[in-house]
Amino acid sequence: MSDRVLALVTEGEEAARELPLPVIAYFLITFALFLVALGVTWSFRNTAYKIQAPRPARPEGTHGSSSGSDGAHH
Repeated sequence: MSDRVLALVTEGEEAARELPLPVIAYFLITFALFLVALGVTWSFRNTAYKIQAPRPARPEGTHGSSSGSDGAHH
């Protein structure tokens, strides 16, 4: 029984593959991609404010017309 287990263990070691790059290279590539994504996100800051349609100015007399008769706003 132990011979079979030993044979399976040695086969399992042969089946394991090494990575084509060192582990630190994967970290650096992932970190660089994260920084690129952060840069793209940062480049779009305040664009919603820049492209929104301008709001029409409210006439002065309509400020309190939607409130109740007691002048409360809420």
